[in-house]
Amino acid sequence: MADNRPDAGSGESRRLAPSWTVALVALSPAFDLYEAGRVSLVWFGIGVVSWAAATGPVAASRFGRRVGAWFRGIGALGRAIVILGVAGAWTGVVVTFEPPAVPIDSFVLGGSAGE
Repeated sequence: MADNRPDAGSGESRRLAPSWTVALVALSPAFDLYEAGRVSLVWFGIGVVSWAAATGPVAASRFGRRVGAWFRGIGALGRAIVILGVAGAWTGVVVTFEPPAVPIDSFVLGGSAGE
């Protein structure tokens, strides 16, 4: 079995294991859906399929590789700006339009399951 951990002097940073990342992402919508007492199975299914496609065949496509290379190429500050920009835009959409929480939480939870 190969040891894929970074060497102490390699300068690579340690990242959270995918299982911990998925668990952390799934906690908030899972808790919200538990409080609401229902899950939208349609949006859950859409989340599973779309996130599985995005992390699988779409990421492996020519377009996905170009986006990945661009994202890595803009550096840590550039990535932080993009992530904060998307989070800010999403917050603006939620505040402006007040979409129902159950479909959104179901989609995110489905995406966590599809990852």
